[in-house]
Amino acid sequence: MNSSADAAPQQSAPDYYARALALWPRVRYPRPGRVRRDPRRVATLISRRTNLSYCAILELLGAPDA
Repeated sequence: MNSSADAAPQQSAPDYYARALALWPRVRYPRPGRVRRDPRRVATLISRRTNLSYCAILELLGAPDA
C-alpha cells in the first residue's frame, strides 16, 4: 500500500533560494544551484541588495541557528 507521502521525493534540505525569491522577487542569480540549499550563501547574496542585517536575513529565510 503506497501513500502519497511515500510517492513524493524527500528533499534533504530546505530550498532557501526559493524562500529568498518569495521574499525578494527581484533577486536573480545566474547559478542558483550553488546557493540553493546553503542559507549562508543565500543570506550573503541578499545582503548585497538590501539594508537588512545578515542575521535578520537568515531569520527571514528560516535558517536554523548555527
